[in-house]
Amino acid sequence: MKLIEKTRRRYIPYAILIFVISSVVIYFTLKRITIAKQDEKLKWDKELIAQKIKYDYPLPIFEVDDYKSKTPVKDTLYFKDTLIYQVVSGVEKYELYRQLTSIENLQNRTYRIVTRTSLVRNQDYILIITLSVGIVVLLLMITVYFVNTHVMRKAWLPFYENLQIVKNFSVEDNKPVTLEKSGIDEFEDLNDSLTRLTDKIISDFNNLKEFTENASHEMQTPLAIMQSKSEMLLQSENLDPEHIDHIRAIYTSVQRLSKLNKTLLLLSKIENNQFTEKETIDVNKSIERQLEIFEDFIENKELELVMNTAMDVTIEANPLLFDMVISNLISNAIKHNVKGGNITISTTKLFVSVSNSGAPTKLDSSSLFERFKKESQSSNSFGLGLAIVKKVCDNYNWKITHSFAEDQHNISVYF
Repeated sequence: MKLIEKTRRRYIPYAILIFVISSVVIYFTLKRITIAKQDEKLKWDKELIAQKIKYDYPLPIFEVDDYKSKTPVKDTLYFKDTLIYQVVSGVEKYELYRQLTSIENLQNRTYRIVTRTSLVRNQDYILIITLSVGIVVLLLMITVYFVNTHVMRKAWLPFYENLQIVKNFSVEDNKPVTLEKSGIDEFEDLNDSLTRLTDKIISDFNNLKEFTENASHEMQTPLAIMQSKSEMLLQSENLDPEHIDHIRAIYTSVQRLSKLNKTLLLLSKIENNQFTEKETIDVNKSIERQLEIFEDFIENKELELVMNTAMDVTIEANPLLFDMVISNLISNAIKHNVKGGNITISTTKLFVSVSNSGAPTKLDSSSLFERFKKESQSSNSFGLGLAIVKKVCDNYNWKITHSFAEDQHNISVYF
């Protein structure tokens, strides 16, 4: 979930909560203010009535027969809400009134003065005002929501542009990243950190690449000399059998070391994406060329070769790398086969697969393509053949799989 979407989702429940609370607060505040104003009016009306009784006694327009006592009592004053039965336009109903009851001593007598005012109209006013204010608050919150979304989207736009630039960054391009300026301090700090980081990565990559190439090149010269001198010593007639065995062991070790050095250098070049040239390759012809190379090995192991190839299967890739993939797959199928077994090579426009008979492997399929992984440590193999295949597949975004069923190993490369 994107940050802006998460912020929007968090905003909505808080906005609803604020809207409900503000509406309730507005309603009760208006009601309290209205009641206070009505109470003041009722007091004013009571004072008018009291003045009439006091100075215009007897009151000509008002018969005080509800309560009148010659015995003085203590003055009291209290408010309450009450329902009054009324008939309005032929309709009987109860209406809510605010009532003030006052007990006062006037003209040496005690009177109970009751004043009322209707709350129905005031209640309608309160609801109308609350609804109006609530609508205004709601519209304001909706406006703030969309304005905030627009502002956030605009503010985060440089971030997403820079994120895309970083996603497309590759050390093989050997180009420093150029990030968009946003004018926001936090984003600028992030841009500075990313720029320094990518510059450091490019520098380290170039140094490692140069070191690998130089080290491999420098190692090949002494290895070639050691191999040449060993060959000369093996051809000498003045050596006894024990010395010849020692020299032959040195010669074999030098050959393995030279081959390992070349293989690791090749892996390094593939990782550094140094094979950038691409051509349209005929997959079937490439397989035929490799089978000619391994023809003697297939015959020596008495293997049955089965070809299931489709017509006009072509891909775009580096010819050297693709030949390497096919060569390693066929070599692996021969090496791990049984005498008198079989090899099946299948091609379609979607994949190429090489199957061979053999015993179950001790390694799981996930670790089969790792470097220096082999079933037996005494094996002459370095365990790098399938690692090279996997690295080439990763370089071209191809998928490679291994499966074993019915005494058949199958390795497939999906283009």
